[in-house]
Amino acid sequence: MGLFAQWRGTVLARGHQLLGVLGRADEPDDPSGPTPSLNRLDALVEGFTAGQPVRWTVAGQPRPLPGPVDVVAYRIIEEALTNACRHAPGAPVGVRLRYDAAGITIEVRDEGAGPAPSGGGTQAAGRGLVGVRRRAERLGGTFSAGPRAGGGFTVRAVLPAPEEMV
Repeated sequence: MGLFAQWRGTVLARGHQLLGVLGRADEPDDPSGPTPSLNRLDALVEGFTAGQPVRWTVAGQPRPLPGPVDVVAYRIIEEALTNACRHAPGAPVGVRLRYDAAGITIEVRDEGAGPAPSGGGTQAAGRGLVGVRRRAERLGGTFSAGPRAGGGFTVRAVLPAPEEMV
């Protein structure tokens, strides 16, 4: 019991440092807020359009997605828009969703210069992109993010959601 009490005291005193080291990208979503969903994409995009022109399009027949896929799709778009505002302020951004029989493809492209090189290799991608990559891969999806040859930055994810699953 003495060791447990000592461990508990350490966690209580230094827990905030542990959270900083571990990061928050893989934590579950805040249960007190509204559930992230592509049904709320209008509101998400509207929140970014104040200083950033954002246009979004949908191809294929939209349909309800399984809960985890819906949340991850929303989070990918949210992170990509956040990065566009941070690294390409004022540059036009396009969000494309494409539904097909196998799932959904998400592509977010900005027309800015992209993030400044930091010499740190993958560190330039940031923890947010690493977190959404992990979320996409846990679902069996694919994720890529990087600068485009002609300028700008693209985030692309393919998430499985076969029509039979819904």
